[in-house]
Amino acid sequence: MPNGKLMNDADHIAANGYIEKKITGVSLDYSDIPPGGGSKNITITGDAGIVFSVEVYEGDRANYYNFKTGTFSALSYKQTNIQAGNGVSTIEINFPSQSSLKTMTINVYAETVENIKTQHSPLVEERFEDGSLDVNASTGSDSNIVTKVLYQDVIKNLYLSTFSPTSTNSSQGTTNGAVSSNRMIIDQDATDPNIVRVGDLISCTGIASALGVLVTKINPDGDNTHEIEMSAADVVSDGVTVTFFPAFRGMIPNGLVSTTGRAALELISGSSGSYKFLITLTALVGRGFSVLRLPTTGDLCTINQITFGSEASPITGEDISSETFYRWPVTNIANLANGMVLDPSRSLTGANTTTPARIADYNVNKTLQKLDESNRYYTDFTNYTESDVFVDGVDPQSNAITAIDRNGRVTARAGNIAFNKQQVDALKADADVLIIAQGAVAIEQATGMVVSVSNVTITPAKVSTTTTAASSASTTIALTEVGNVKVGQSVSGIGINAAVVNPTVVSKSAATGGGNIVVSSAQTIEDGVTLFFEGPSNELLIRGTVSVENMAITDTTLFLNVENILVAG
Repeated sequence: MPNGKLMNDADHIAANGYIEKKITGVSLDYSDIPPGGGSKNITITGDAGIVFSVEVYEGDRANYYNFKTGTFSALSYKQTNIQAGNGVSTIEINFPSQSSLKTMTINVYAETVENIKTQHSPLVEERFEDGSLDVNASTGSDSNIVTKVLYQDVIKNLYLSTFSPTSTNSSQGTTNGAVSSNRMIIDQDATDPNIVRVGDLISCTGIASALGVLVTKINPDGDNTHEIEMSAADVVSDGVTVTFFPAFRGMIPNGLVSTTGRAALELISGSSGSYKFLITLTALVGRGFSVLRLPTTGDLCTINQITFGSEASPITGEDISSETFYRWPVTNIANLANGMVLDPSRSLTGANTTTPARIADYNVNKTLQKLDESNRYYTDFTNYTESDVFVDGVDPQSNAITAIDRNGRVTARAGNIAFNKQQVDALKADADVLIIAQGAVAIEQATGMVVSVSNVTITPAKVSTTTTAASSASTTIALTEVGNVKVGQSVSGIGINAAVVNPTVVSKSAATGGGNIVVSSAQTIEDGVTLFFEGPSNELLIRGTVSVENMAITDTTLFLNVENILVAG
């Protein structure tokens, strides 16, 4: 006091009021705590001299963090009345290892101590798409508490695999007339890619799949859409069922069908980094791969599976005379976006799709006229267009969000999707139809992750086998294993005449196991000689580096679309 006497705190506050201080920020790294444990720093900022307390607990207050011992226990604990003299205080929290998902709550309390009254800055709310409060993105408080939440989760797997959207599932046709050459006529429209495609392996009574007869042309003379040309002539009766096996059938790994050979990386949810990967891609026996080009990020994709409603949702003015429709209700539109590709497989989940097609806005313009008033001497009109009917490619149709994940990402919401090509009525009620998100932008829309690949190499495995008998000036060579030998491969090894062009494989007698091959020129070779076969390989080693930002909170698979980068023979 001015007279030199002391005044107690209560009297001083009554006479002069509180010294008010404000906490302006509570910040920390919100990425998941590693399952093996780790530390996080909480930084509290505000006016010089702010006073606050901090409380950290697991779950529904099951265990509290003791700031003195640096451990969690069932005893309630709060670090009280911390004063930040310069307005900044950083506090470290050490988290133990966990074997399941844990939720960690951090409360920062603004305290009143002696004549200092600390408050939080005013509350500024941020909300998730479903309307619930995003506490970590919100700032300030309308009380004396600011709450933040951290998660500690188990390791997540990021898989890298391969996928063939159109060339996995087989299809069938029926011969229309007997076959005795390298031309075949079928009852179906061969120009329909859901029936047959160039490169398909042919199998039917009269043509064994072991022979490796492929479709080389469709409508070869341009005068019959039911005719196909084959890589070899053969005899087939009328009315025989023909199975067409696509180029990448049976390869592993392949999309959702097989996982053997894929790369598996262990990451922490929300983390970022670059990681080396190796995919071992194996062809079905009797087929092989040639590299068209090296893959890029644009060849990466992810897969969503959707279920269509019981009927289409026609758009006003849409021509539905052929019972085809642009817009369809689906049970879940979460993480779908324009540009994503509709299932192009020729059977199974893609049996009723009309492709190529992608999710797209529907927009029909109309042409109008307006009076051109700039001309004083005669009347003139100018044509212009404006949207007449517009429908979003992905439309929630007023349906509520029914589920979000712990980071606020929408995981369930019914709605409509529209395609850039009308789809047949048979698509209704189909389940597990694929929607493919290809490229970095689409993958981020589908998963929330930012991804890229770099330094990718593809190494073909060397195909070799040994002779089981000597051959003298003969085009027939006996081998211990012909499974990975393919028609068209060049042959080299001891005994192969190096003075001329290496011979190529013309045919083989069996699909697998021991057998004979016929080569393009006569050779004299001893028994037990190792021969090498250059050309399409049955096994490719795909190596590279994948970079990830914001790893998803669930196991996620990225696929390389092999149809962009490989040729199957």
